[in-house]
Amino acid sequence: MFTVICSLCALLCSSLWADGPAPQHFQTGLAYERLGRYDEAYTELQLAFALDQDDVQKAVALGVVACRLGRLEVAQRVLERSIAVDSNSIASYYHLGLIYEKNGASARALDAWHRFLSLSQDDTLKTIAKKHIQYLEAPPA
Repeated sequence: MFTVICSLCALLCSSLWADGPAPQHFQTGLAYERLGRYDEAYTELQLAFALDQDDVQKAVALGVVACRLGRLEVAQRVLERSIAVDSNSIASYYHLGLIYEKNGASARALDAWHRFLSLSQDDTLKTIAKKHIQYLEAPPA
């Protein structure tokens, strides 16, 4: 009986990890994020990203969770990596615009917002981007 259970467990584990550990860490991280368990999500998404740094989805997910946790340096690094891999990553430009703006890097924020604006198809998000651009281009008071 014990041998049968061990064989089943080995079979299940091998099928779960068939694509490698990166997708498993990614899916686990997304599940934690949906539950609002951001520290656990961050850990799992870091593992996923470390194993597959050329996957834009993993980078964006880690960047978003890192932003929520206030880990802006990590968020900036992985989001910049995501646009190096895919220069049309709308979510990356959106979050980078916010990060650059928060860090006082106005020129970089403007570039990110303009790029986001050129890629986005959503009118509501375009309005948000335009407000950020307007704020950044306004003369200092």
